[in-house]
Amino acid sequence: MKKLPRPAEKPPRENTIALINIVFLMLIFFLIAGTIAPPLDNDVELIKSSDADPAEPPHALFITEDGVLRFQGKSVTPASYIALAREQGIGTDSDNGDLDAAQEVGLSVKIAADGKLPATGLIAVIDQLKNAGAGKITIITERKTP
Repeated sequence: MKKLPRPAEKPPRENTIALINIVFLMLIFFLIAGTIAPPLDNDVELIKSSDADPAEPPHALFITEDGVLRFQGKSVTPASYIALAREQGIGTDSDNGDLDAAQEVGLSVKIAADGKLPATGLIAVIDQLKNAGAGKITIITERKTP
C-alpha cells in the first residue's frame, strides 16, 4: 500500500496592520523632521521668468518694491546681512568645513526681489552687497505660467 503524501502546510496569514502602522509612523516622522522652506515675505511679489529652474529660496534676502531689504522678516542693510550670514554660516561651504575658503571668495547670496522694484534699485543693492563682501549673487524668480 502506497502512502499518500501529507498536504503542504498553509503559511499563516500575515497581519498587515503592523506594516500600515510602521508606514504611518514613518510618514509622520518625515513630515516633522523634514526641512521646510521658510515662507516667502508677503510684501514681495517675485520677478517672473519663463525658463527658470524650480528652486526654493532658503535663507533668501528679500527686497521690497520700495528697496527695503528684509531677512527672516526683519529689515537689514547689506552690511548687516553679510555679517549675519557669516555669523549663521549662510551662503558658505561651512557644511563641508570650508568656512575660511568661503570667506576669501565671498558669501553666496540669494536675492528675491519684488517684480515692481526698478532695475536700478536692484543693481544698487547688488553693488552694496558686493562691497560688503558678497561673492556669488543669485536672483530668485518665479516661473511664469504659460
